[in-house]
Amino acid sequence: MVSGVVKSNSSRGRTLLKLTFLMFIPWIALVALAPVYNRYDPTLGGWPFLYWYMFLWIFLQPVLTFIVYKFIDKGGSI
Repeated sequence: MVSGVVKSNSSRGRTLLKLTFLMFIPWIALVALAPVYNRYDPTLGGWPFLYWYMFLWIFLQPVLTFIVYKFIDKGGSI
């Protein structure tokens, strides 16, 4: 029975680590990779890569945040 509790806590710890990583993906993509995407080409609809890449994250970030919120709200089951 004790090993079941330890396994549960260990599993919860790994899940929290995954959720934390999921929340840091936008930060890594926007801040740490700035030198990579700070360029003009390729363009999309006349917009330089920098602009449409940043605009894309406006929609991706809430989706990632919603996934983490729902996971935490349900107590660990998606």
